[in-house]
Amino acid sequence: MYEYLNEFEFKETLKELSYIEGEPLILSNEFSFFHNKNKFRKDLNRLQYIFKDYTKDSLVAAGIRDTYLKEEYTENFLIVLFTTNEIVKNANEFIEKYINKKFNSGCFYLETTSNYMLLIAKEMKGLISGIDIMEEIFTQTFEDYLKQAKFDDYIKIRQFFINNC
Repeated sequence: MYEYLNEFEFKETLKELSYIEGEPLILSNEFSFFHNKNKFRKDLNRLQYIFKDYTKDSLVAAGIRDTYLKEEYTENFLIVLFTTNEIVKNANEFIEKYINKKFNSGCFYLETTSNYMLLIAKEMKGLISGIDIMEEIFTQTFEDYLKQAKFDDYIKIRQFFINNC
């Protein structure tokens, strides 16, 4: 059985990183990268390429439908949600706890649960920093999976929370 990574190693020092006990995020080709602004859609390409390089399956990057996201969230945040078409319908629930948080320049919050990975920032500097961290997480996860060579099991990411503010 594949054992997911217990800890990630990051190039930069994060302000707060907490690992959470519970079921890991189990990756499948049903996942997509959802975003709420076209202005950073191209920045998601490198995350898609990681999946294509390791799995030969390029995951979709699509906009979050307006019916799934409150207008105030779309107007005030830059959001990347890595999940399935079914789970994205509950995007408002995931984002609600961040609406009153203070975001400084370069800040982001990144959370992984058993259903999704959510990146939220106020401006591009924070969003790009968060995408950099997501890239490190996906790369380390795939490399560890290949190293363990237990291909009869799913690729898994441990639940965690990063507050980089």
